[in-house]
Amino acid sequence: MRNTKTTQEYFSTSQAAKLLGLSVGTIQRMVENGVFKAFVTQGGHRRILSSSFSQYCKQQGFQSPKTDSDKPLVCILHSSEALTPALTLLKELPQVKVMTHPLDLMNIHQNVGVFFIDARIPWMHSSPLHLQDDAIQNAHIVVYNSHDLPATSALHLSQSISLFENDISTDLVYGYMLGHAHAQETANLKSHPTKAAH
Repeated sequence: MRNTKTTQEYFSTSQAAKLLGLSVGTIQRMVENGVFKAFVTQGGHRRILSSSFSQYCKQQGFQSPKTDSDKPLVCILHSSEALTPALTLLKELPQVKVMTHPLDLMNIHQNVGVFFIDARIPWMHSSPLHLQDDAIQNAHIVVYNSHDLPATSALHLSQSISLFENDISTDLVYGYMLGHAHAQETANLKSHPTKAAH
């Protein structure tokens, strides 16, 4: 099955295996046998549709994990001239979208929690038009390589911006994701105090 939607949500076979407590080989056989609806990437990796995974969990009596569409997206806008090994790792995460071109912003159909923006991207500073988009207006912005941020940059118009002097790293993004998950968990416990008592 081909992935025809650019926003299709999926689980890798290793993520599915971890969530279900099964081996990757077992998950791959389940895909081959049609237990999960999946597609194969150009690199030959199987991707299980989150709707199919959730349906399987429901049939088996498991609590379905939160799908990526329930979680805020982490967008990384990076200079196409300076791609790093960290980006290669980060773009494998289903919750992370790495973009190197302004048109990539048009493909976002999901709630965005944070934009990590490389200050070395010239098109980010020349026009504030992209900052009018609701996805960016409602998200936190972390500008990395901030020593390259021009004083006249349109990014300074953002309501919620943090500056980070170093380049993007897995630690920076994972740290944000862990902090956000912890904040959500704390908020859920406060709104449902009986859960905290168990």
